[in-house]
Amino acid sequence: MDAEEHVRQLRRLKRTVEQLEAEFAHGRIDEGLLADIDRMLEDGVADGAEAANLKGLLERLRENTLTPRAELYGDGIRDCRRVKATIEGVIAVLG
Repeated sequence: MDAEEHVRQLRRLKRTVEQLEAEFAHGRIDEGLLADIDRMLEDGVADGAEAANLKGLLERLRENTLTPRAELYGDGIRDCRRVKATIEGVIAVLG
């Protein structure tokens, strides 16, 4: 995928992560959003040297949802914020 398409996909991923963060804030987990994130990962949104850090952060975020407990929602919110900041950094590099 070219840089313009990659940036577009990263923006879509960021919006999805923002929605997931809002769900965590309301004490819920949206499996559809998680499936979208998984699909984006499979499509290569976190591929490339610029996004190397992103894949690990998304995997950690996903791990927090495997055993949904109320105390993990705060961790999920923090992880979402880290992912969003990383996405913004990658977008800045890709331009």
